[in-house]
Formats: sequence, C-alpha cells, structure tokens
Amino acid sequence: MKISNKLALSMIAFAAMLVLSPFLTLQTATAHTPPWTIKTYAYLAISPDPVGVGETVFLVMWVHPNPPTAAGIGGDRWKDMTVTVTKPDGTTQTLGPFVSDATGSTFTTYTPEMVGTYKFVLNYPGQTISLYHPETGIKADMAGLRRFGMQDFENDTALPSSATEFLTVQQDPIPKIADYPLPSSFWTRPIEGQNTAWECIASNWLSGVHLGGMKLWQRGGVAPNTSHILWTKPIEFGGIVGGSDNSIPGVAFYHGGSYEGRLANAIIMQGRLYFALPLGHAASGGGYVCWDLTTGEQLWYSDKIGVIGSVAPSKAQLFDYESMNQHGVVGGILWQVIGTTWVGYDGFTGRWVYNLTDVPNGFEVYTNKGEIVRYVLNYNSSTRSGWLALWNNTQDNVGLHGAIGTTSEAYQWRPNGKSVNMSKAYSWNVSISYDLTGKGAPTIAYVIPGDIIFGHSTPWAGFTTTGTPDPYTLWAISDKPETRGQLLWKRDYPAPPGNITRNFGPQNEVERVLGYSLGQQCVDPVNRVILMTDEETFQWLGYSLDTGELLWGPVGGDFNAYQYYGSGLGGGQIGFPAYGNLYTQGYGGEIHCYSTRDGRLIWKYNNTNSGVETPWGNYPIFIAAIADGKVYAFNNEHSPNTPLYKGEKIYCIDAYTGQELWTMLGWAGQTGGPGTSTSILADGVLVYYNYYDNQLYAVGKGPSKITVDAPSIAVPECQPLTIRGTVTDISAGAKRLVESGKFNIVPAVADESMSAFMEFLYMQKPCPANAKGVPVKLTAVDSNGNTINIGTVTSDASGLYATTWTPPTAGMYKIVATFEGSGSYWPSSAETAISVSPAPATPTPTPITEEAPVSATTGMVIVAVVVLALIIGLVNLLLLLKKKQ
Repeated sequence: MKISNKLALSMIAFAAMLVLSPFLTLQTATAHTPPWTIKTYAYLAISPDPVGVGETVFLVMWVHPNPPTAAGIGGDRWKDMTVTVTKPDGTTQTLGPFVSDATGSTFTTYTPEMVGTYKFVLNYPGQTISLYHPETGIKADMAGLRRFGMQDFENDTALPSSATEFLTVQQDPIPKIADYPLPSSFWTRPIEGQNTAWECIASNWLSGVHLGGMKLWQRGGVAPNTSHILWTKPIEFGGIVGGSDNSIPGVAFYHGGSYEGRLANAIIMQGRLYFALPLGHAASGGGYVCWDLTTGEQLWYSDKIGVIGSVAPSKAQLFDYESMNQHGVVGGILWQVIGTTWVGYDGFTGRWVYNLTDVPNGFEVYTNKGEIVRYVLNYNSSTRSGWLALWNNTQDNVGLHGAIGTTSEAYQWRPNGKSVNMSKAYSWNVSISYDLTGKGAPTIAYVIPGDIIFGHSTPWAGFTTTGTPDPYTLWAISDKPETRGQLLWKRDYPAPPGNITRNFGPQNEVERVLGYSLGQQCVDPVNRVILMTDEETFQWLGYSLDTGELLWGPVGGDFNAYQYYGSGLGGGQIGFPAYGNLYTQGYGGEIHCYSTRDGRLIWKYNNTNSGVETPWGNYPIFIAAIADGKVYAFNNEHSPNTPLYKGEKIYCIDAYTGQELWTMLGWAGQTGGPGTSTSILADGVLVYYNYYDNQLYAVGKGPSKITVDAPSIAVPECQPLTIRGTVTDISAGAKRLVESGKFNIVPAVADESMSAFMEFLYMQKPCPANAKGVPVKLTAVDSNGNTINIGTVTSDASGLYATTWTPPTAGMYKIVATFEGSGSYWPSSAETAISVSPAPATPTPTPITEEAPVSATTGMVIVAVVVLALIIGLVNLLLLLKKKQ
C-alpha cells in the first residue's frame, strides 16, 4: 500500500482532533511549589486491521494530555516514545524513538511480513517539561499561550504511560477502492474530489512564466485531436467592412497584428478563460472577463482591471498550501503587476483579495507546489563575491499567514484583505565567493528548482548588433538543498569565426523589448541540454547543463532563406524544447524537429505552400502550443496587409513524427513585434483569436446527441420495419447556430470531414459536398433480455441515419442506438421501444372425406353402365316422340 504525505497528514490531523488539552481545566497559578507531577495516558491506533501480508499499516500514537507549552513549532513535545513489535513467531522489533507534534501525537508506518497476530506496545517514558522543542530548540511562545490562561509548567514532570494493541495479518490483501475511470462522456469543471485519476486529462495555462510567451510546452493534460470547434465568439468588430467608402477594396477591420495582439497574457485556470477585452483598436482597455472554457459563456466582467489606466492580470497562481493545520490549493489568484506591487484578484469572482508590495526583481519560476519564486543574484564582479537568494511569494512569517511567529496561527493561510511588504520574503540566502566574471554581468537564464541554476556572464548581441563576445561565459550553480550555492562549473567559450552571432535565440532581445522574462526556453530539461543558435547560419548547438561541455553542433542550416526570421523581431531562430526535442519555426514556412540529445534532425514539416497568394512562397509558420504529443502551429506575419492573404491555417502536427494530423482555415494571433503566440491550451481546448473575423475560436472535443425512432404502433411479426434517427453536435457553438435559426440541427460528421465542415459552419465557406457522417451501432433487446445485433449504419451529412430490420418473433423490443464517439465528439446513446404482434392466422380449409380407391376394371364397368344407361334413355326418348306423332 502506497502511503501518501497527504494521507499521513490526515492521520495526524485525526489524532490532533482526539487530543484535548486538560491543561485548559488546570489551575492557572503563576508558579508550582513544589513542581507538579502529571499523570499521562498513552494511546495507540493501528489501521487498517486486519491487513494482508506486505500491506502497510499506520500506527498513530499520542499521549494525553498534549504538551502544555507546545504551540506552532515552539515549546515542549513528548519525546522518546517507542513501539515494541512482537511478531507471530515471537521475535521482536523496536520502532522509534518518536517525538510528538504540538497535539501530543505522531505516527509511523509498518509493513508486516507474515500471517498471524502482531502485538504492539507503545511506551512513553515520561519527561521533565522544559519549555523548549526537543529537536529545534525553539522556546515556547508563552505570551501567546497565556492568552488562553496557560502557564509555564517548567520543571513539572509528565509520568510514564503505555498502551497495547494487536494486529491481525492475513495472507490475502485487503481490497481497496479502485480509481474511478476516466470520463467516457463530455465533462466540465469542477472535477469531483474522488476522481483523482482525472488529473492526467486536466491542465491549466497560467501565463506569465508558467506557460505562454516563449515557453509553450503544456506538459500535462490532453489536447484536441481534430479541428472540431466548440464555440466562436466576437470580441470586437471584425471581418470585411464593406461599402464603397474604403480606399482599399475588401478592407477588413484591424486585428492588432502589429504590436497590439489580442489575448496577450490570457489565462486558463480551472476550466475558465481570462483575458483583457480590446477597446477601439487597442489590445486592452475594455475591461477584463472570465468565460467558461467549454461554452464561451461569460461568468464575470470587471471594469476595475484591464481598463484604461489599469493593466490586466499577467499571470495566475494555484498554490498548494500544506501545513499542520491546512491542506490543499488555496484560491486561484489572478496577479496584476504594477511596478513592484502585485495585486491579487480572486479567479472565481474577480474581486480583490490582497496585495504584495516591494517585490524584488529576479528570475521567476513556478515550483511544483505552485509557489511563484524569484532567484535573486547579487554579485560584485570586482570582489568576486555576493549572495544568491530565493524570494517566495508565499513565504512564512511575512504577514500572509494568520500570525507571525511559531504559534498555530502562523501555519494558517490567511492573506485576505492585507497589503504585505514582501521585500524580506526570502526562503533562503547563501553567500557566494567564486568567479562568475565575464564580459557582462552574471545573469540567471534558467532554473530547475531544487536542482540547478544556469546562467551566463555575457552581453549578447542586441536587435541591431551582430557578432558574439569573445569569449562568452556560461556557468551553473547547485540549487540542491545540501549543496545550494556551490559553483558546479564555469566555462569560457571562444566566439565562432566569421562574425557569427551566437546566443539563446532572439529571446534576450524580446525580453528587453517586452520588459519581462518570457520564461525558460533556452534549456531542454528532459535531456538537460543548453540550447544555443547561430543567427546567420540557422544552426543550433547543444551543451551539457551539468558540465558545460559541448555535446553537439552546430547542426542544421538546411532552411528556406526566410527562416532567418524566426519571429517578428529581427533575425535568428527561435526554438521550443519539449519531449527531449527542439521545435523551430519561421517565416520560411518550416518547422524543424531536432533531438536535443544528439542534434539529429528528426523531421521537417513544410506543407505550407502559398502559391501566388503571398510574397513568401510559403505561409510563415509559428508554434502556438505543444501538448499531448502534438505541435499546434499557425500562419502569421508582422503587421499583415489588408485585405488579408487567403488560405492561412491552424495546424496540428504529430510531435514525434512530423505527420500532419489536421489543418483548418484560420489566422491565429501574435503579440506583434516579438512574434510570440497568443494561443492558449488547457483541459483539451485550444483557444485563439482569428484575424479573419476578430473572434475567439475554441477547438476541442464536444458533446454529441443521438436520437432513435421506430414505428409507434405494433408491427406484424416477420415484417420489416424502419429504424431511423439523427446524430448531432450539441456543443455550445452548434446550439447557438440552431438558436439563431441558421440550422435546424448541426449534424455530427466524421473526423476526416471536420475541417471543411467547421469552415462551412463558422466561416461562411461552402458546404463540403463529400462530408461523411458517423457510425451508429444498433442493437435490440427482446423481452427475455437477449441482445440482437441489428448492425452498424452511417449517418449522412445531414445527420440522418436509417436502416430496416425484421424482428424474428413477436413481443416487445428495446432498440438501442449508440454513437461510440470519435476524436471530435464524446459518445451518446438513445433508446426506443417497439411492439411486434403475431402474424395473422391462416384460415383452416374444410376437410374432404376420402373414398376407397377404385380399381381400373371396376371403373371401366362403371363407365360402360353409364354409357348403356344413356343409350337406353336416348332410345326411350325417340320411341316417346314417335308415339306422339
């Protein structure tokens, strides 16, 4: 059994709940003469019981009363507790010694290895109360304790006590609740708290240096497999203006594509999309909104932020706060950065929560707990010494908690309504006294928290300069707790010949223009490789993050010449590390994928030919996001002309093979000058702003609806009947198309028909003539519960499916229609019922009595007699006639 830290803390909290301090009921005299002798009671709880061999159990132990001077992390703790284990074979084992927490409790785990009964004896030896924590030496905060009428209890004696418990161990393991399965139908936030396995499909895009800008790898969650559109929604006038008043025929509304890209610093947090609304032609100023990611529904609007004179939030935070008193993510904060002040807004309501003031500059990183930290390097090159510190926006004892100090309140997250000075909010600070000198000031360029800090001491070439400082200097410092601050390596490298400009890509100049860090894009954390590029030759180099050794390169150079422009800001390649690869982009319309392990070219994508539509030959292609094993890209350029070029697309490419998975018309946005993507992706939904119509587009897997219909009156047995129905798209965008009267229904179509059909639905393009529907599985269930496979039929481009079926016998049947889903739609099913009546009865014929068979001879005699009779009759008739004459 795997024991998690959270489960362990829960057990401690449970024990704490049981332990009530009797000292609250003791006399409150100021001194004990003589010192008191305090009787104690030991308790031991073992769970689960029984348990299987090899399964871990919890041993939670506590002593009553709890340590009278303990509060927070100061004061006495019960100490030297041990547990003696007697195994079924009679051998013994001692666990401990243990020191309690402030409640007098602690825990450990134990894994039994044999079948039988185990005996556990908890022994507390007693102690003299001293006011000091036995491990940290922190003295009790008696001033705080006296607020509750408590005393010092110094030199009082807690007497020994013990407790005994037994554990039954069986051979078979104890069944546990299995993880609930991943969703099989359309899902939305919030994810119910027991569905812990769903974390693999959920994700957030918190912007800032978490994701966005130059760091586009969304490591967790899923991403769209097809171009299915969930919804579109305009945020300003867009598309073709029309009329005869325009100097340029076919002119469209401005889209901010020069320097005012929409969705800059957009955020996705917990299934909600946050961004600043444009105002006039500006990128912001129209307020700040929160929309539902899967429907586009507006959840709240603020006219306090994102308006003229008030910047919009640039990042968000989900902080997992764990302490003795509190566990779990606290809030979901949107951070508005104004100089050195961070203003926090609640992501659920948009209301102000608290401020952080006097925030220092530094290299910003999100930790795996969701802390936003800044590595601050203060180095004096003349003395070759300085300090390195970690600023933490959640730091203890600066005012964000319930109290400052070591009491219980100091371990409760309580920042609301505060404005806290964060100038001293450092988690650690170490002195450094070694050589980091180079031709420039030492600068941190990349950090793996708790592992390594990479930097350089080189003034890289700027936007208008070329060449490489000779030498250029790289270095790395340990961030491991046991060696933090130690120099791992420092190397000087000769500048490449031919006035080659070598650096980390245009990132440094982009950051200078923007005024903030774009994040960690110069290192591949998978293969631990530093990535550098030569501007003039389009080539890349890889250096070991751990030693500084050149591993490979320069490699590459087989580019379309326009690839020189890797972004909207001057020359030079930009690359994005993910999955141990490096993905490049550019105006040449090519994406190259290199292995960061050895520099090998893995694949090249260039299906971007623009014919005579553009002067580029290929549509310039840029990377929007990398997630779920896929690279999402788009066509764009700096300050595009109007009318806009036709044929710009959104792309989805297999990150490992370079195979094109899908494309769809669309002109996704950038921030303009730096050429950084404004597309964002989380929870399986890709959101981008489309220059063609100035709307937001959300691409992702949507819900479907299937209907089934059969004759409502009884049908005769053995007669064929018709089963029919529809399969429709019921995403928010499709529902709006129906509500608007444009369509009666929006049919579900096959993945291979998706792009053309979405262009028809949302972009006013012709309806594709060859659109395919989706497969529908039909089954029948008779009155005895037997299942009959009717077959699989495919709906048409209008959503209709139909087939005939002949029920085998009379009776009631349930007809089940199932669409098992696709890359574009979640599954759906529907049922109906039919009655089959017995076939009409066939009339019974009247029986014919059979006579004895007649022989041939007898028959001839009969015939002769009949003939003779006729002759006689004829003779008599003639005689009679003669007499009358």
